Amino acid sequence: MIKNLWFVPIGLLVSMVNTQAAPLIYGKVFLTADYVQTDYDKDYRVTKTDTQSPKDEKITELNSNFSYLGVKAQQPLTNDTDLIYQLEYGIDVDTDSKNNKGQFYSRNTYLGLSHQQYGTLLLGRHDTPFKLLKMRVDKFGNHGATLSIDHAGPEGYSNLGGYRANNVVMYKSPDNKNTPITYMAAVSLSEVDDNQNNGNTEKNESKNGYSSSLAYEQHGLYAAAAYDKNMGVEDSAWRIVTTLDTGKALKAIDGLTVGAMYQRANIYDANQHAKTVLISGKYDMQHTPWAIKGQFIRTDFGSQAVSELAMGSEYKFNRATIGHIYAGRISRDNYKDDTIVGTGIEYKF
Repeated sequence: MIKNLWFVPIGLLVSMVNTQAAPLIYGKVFLTADYVQTDYDKDYRVTKTDTQSPKDEKITELNSNFSYLGVKAQQPLTNDTDLIYQLEYGIDVDTDSKNNKGQFYSRNTYLGLSHQQYGTLLLGRHDTPFKLLKMRVDKFGNHGATLSIDHAGPEGYSNLGGYRANNVVMYKSPDNKNTPITYMAAVSLSEVDDNQNNGNTEKNESKNGYSSSLAYEQHGLYAAAAYDKNMGVEDSAWRIVTTLDTGKALKAIDGLTVGAMYQRANIYDANQHAKTVLISGKYDMQHTPWAIKGQFIRTDFGSQAVSELAMGSEYKFNRATIGHIYAGRISRDNYKDDTIVGTGIEYKF
């Protein structure tokens, strides 16, 4: 009898392993080669003591575009409640230290609970509901170093509304086939005492940040609105996003999706609002691996208006691999203009 006792802990371990959901390892590698020509405005000065504008630049560079590696899983706790987690980390394929972040910097990383009837609660670090809306319309959103709306901004404000919040408590309404409406809300805890607030800026560092969105999606039509408060450099901001799948909604052109976004941001320590318009489209050519896409962006921010015009195409080798080729121009008043031509390959697993 005693000789057989060693089977007990082994049996318990095997039982525990069998009852736990196996984690899913996933990731993306998206590497591009980009030629960037930068022409500075002749009246632009880096510092007040400079007597002339910087010299124009022509560079060819490799860019890792939001490449990442992650693991996620969900574990049933009751018949309708699951424990969920995700650990996701960004990787810069072309360098070991970009923007002083080093490798394996945190992306959407959280622990949470998911209930079939009441929705999902996440705790950790996550894209704000406000940010998630733009992914519907920014057709170059994965080109973070070149043509994404996050990059095409005024001098000093290149990431309006593109925040991945720390210390976040986030709620997502349940997926329900009976209703086309979904809701998301998040609070980003400041974890700063009132006495530690920096009084030299308009922003109160001790205040929490808030973000929410409301979306409708049915029959090829998507329409949503979102609001940010005290997120990043924004005192407040709101955006409206809509997309239309013309094949599903209008029974017109199969594979064609058009979209638009309007955004208005009130920025701390600035005397004017940043107003942004984005119009985009993508056409998946039926019965071929090709797709073409394009978008126009304009942001008015006082004397720092910015516009972007970009076109590109994608070639889908298989379910995991996509080739990219694209070109675009970003014009920034009183600052600089960028002309960008690039190609790359994207692999997901």
